[in-house]
Amino acid sequence: MHTATRSITSIRHVSLVLATAFLSPVVFADEVVFNCALIPATSTLTQTTDLTAPFNGTLIGDYDAVNNPTGTRTLPGVFGGSGNNAIPYTASFAVAGDIVSRPTGALVLGVDSEGLQIRVSQLAVDLLGAVPATLGATVNINYQTFRTVQPSSLYPGGVTVPVPVGNANITQFTATQTGKPVFGVLVPQKDGSFQFNVAVPVVYTIVATALGQPVGDGAPTPGVLPLTGRLVEGTNAVTLTLDVTNSESTTQPVEADPFTNIALDLPTVFPTGGIAHLLLSGDVTSLTVATTLNASLDVAGTRQPRLGDLNGDFIVNAADLSLLLANWGGTGVGDIDGDGIVSATDLSLMLANWG
Repeated sequence: MHTATRSITSIRHVSLVLATAFLSPVVFADEVVFNCALIPATSTLTQTTDLTAPFNGTLIGDYDAVNNPTGTRTLPGVFGGSGNNAIPYTASFAVAGDIVSRPTGALVLGVDSEGLQIRVSQLAVDLLGAVPATLGATVNINYQTFRTVQPSSLYPGGVTVPVPVGNANITQFTATQTGKPVFGVLVPQKDGSFQFNVAVPVVYTIVATALGQPVGDGAPTPGVLPLTGRLVEGTNAVTLTLDVTNSESTTQPVEADPFTNIALDLPTVFPTGGIAHLLLSGDVTSLTVATTLNASLDVAGTRQPRLGDLNGDFIVNAADLSLLLANWGGTGVGDIDGDGIVSATDLSLMLANWG
C-alpha cells in the first residue's frame, strides 16, 4: 500500500512539473556549444622575451688565503692598495631572445550563427607546449675603476660591460582566462565562414630560473590575449584559425633575500685575453618582463551535448523524456544534475532546454 501511494505521488509530481513547464514561456537558445582544443602539429608561436632585473652591490676576487690562494684579488683604483677589496657596482640582469613553440590548450566556444555572436570561456593555453625553453642570459655591469691580480688587469670604470653568464630556463608560460565569458561578433564571409575578434582577459604565469636562482616569484600577471580568427561551423563540429599578436610589459617589485658570492668570470680589459674570477653579491629590486607574441593557432571543436540530451542526438525532445521517465527514481541515465537520483530537478533541467 505504501509503495502504491509513493508511485501515485511521483506520477502527480511529474504531471505537475510537466504542466508548469509547458504552460510557462520557454526560451530557446540558438547558441551551439563546442569543446575545442588546439592542434599542436599545425599551431606555431614565436615569443620574443626581454627580461631585465636591475641590481647593485659589490664584486670581489675569489681569492682566499687558505682555500684559494691562487685566486683573483681585486684592488680599487689605478694605483696602490693591497689585499682583496670589494668593488661597488650597478648592473642589470638581462634575458632576451625568441622562443618558438607548438602550444597546446583548450577553450569552450559558444556559436550563434543566426545571431552572429560567439562566446569564449574556459580558455587555457600552454604557450610552451610543455617543452621548456632556454634563452641566453647577460649581466650588464657598470663598476668603479679597479685592478685585479691573478690575472693582472685594469678595468676602467664608468663603462657598461655586457658579460654572458649562461642561460635562463623558462619551464612554464601559460595564459588562463579569468572572469566571465567574453563575446564577439561574427562577420559572415562569402565562402560561408565567419571572421571575428575577441579580447580575452587572462593571467600569464611565467616560471623561470637563471644562474640557479628563480627569476621573479612566479605569481600570475593580469593581461589580455587578443584573438583574431576565422570560424567554420559544421553540423556537430567547428574549426578555428586564430591569429595572436600581442605585446605586454610589466614591472613588479622583487621581495627576495640578497644574493651572495655568485661566481662571475670577467674577461680582462687591459691587457685582454685573460679571465678574472670574481664573486658577485647584491640585491635585486625589481623585475620587468616584456613579451611579444605572434602565433597562428589551429583549433578543432566537437559539439557539446545540450543539458538534458540523454541520447546524444543534440536535441532535447520526447525521446530524452522517455529515457528519463523510464529511470525515474533511479540512478544513471536521466540524473542530469548529478545528485545520484533521477527526480523532478532533472526533469526541470531537461524541460528548460527542450527543443
